[in-house]
Amino acid sequence: MVAVMPAASFVKAGVAHLLGDDTPKRNGRLSLDFRRHMDKQGMLITLIMGFGWSKEMNYDVSNLKHMKRDITIISLAAPLTYFVLFVLLYNISGAVYGLAPSSYLLASLFRVIRGAAYTGLCFGVIDLLPLPPLDGFQIFYQFSWPKFRRWYFSRYQQIICWSQYILYAIFLLAIITDGELSIISLLAELWRWLILDRLIFFNMDASSIPYKILSGVFGTNGLFYLE
Repeated sequence: MVAVMPAASFVKAGVAHLLGDDTPKRNGRLSLDFRRHMDKQGMLITLIMGFGWSKEMNYDVSNLKHMKRDITIISLAAPLTYFVLFVLLYNISGAVYGLAPSSYLLASLFRVIRGAAYTGLCFGVIDLLPLPPLDGFQIFYQFSWPKFRRWYFSRYQQIICWSQYILYAIFLLAIITDGELSIISLLAELWRWLILDRLIFFNMDASSIPYKILSGVFGTNGLFYLE
């Protein structure tokens, strides 16, 4: 989480800078410093529920030459970065473990990297939800109809409030059902099935990892008995 969130925000700020808007840079967002990107409430929710959000990034649309196109590109930057990180870390984890499949240290490192990869995937899925102020909503808004835009602005505070409630409900549903009814997991698996798994070249059976770790902790054969 500490690594993937700043990376996505950094890329988003960099894309805005390349498209002509230096507002994120002036606000300190063109940085990999974790503290510059974290929202206090989002951080608290992340610690409690496992998922959250970073600080909303402001940019000045008047600095963009092609507003609809450029806002769409900026909004896609963060979720695409999360997906790229997932593919990169997933491949790295498989390649690292493949170097020495009997190694306890590499098995443990595999779990850490694979966990970071899946976290990045989930953050990307969350960021694409069509709920304000997430990037998915910004993309949807650019192609929405004028009547919807007027309705959105007339009830902005109320919509933002309900959007947060919906996010809380999505996270709580996954926690209460122990992942059995997780919208985030469902969307993550859909993204993997449609696109991302085609970019995985170092795959392996992760079911053997707990056994390897137990082997390193309890002995060479990893077996222990209950009497």
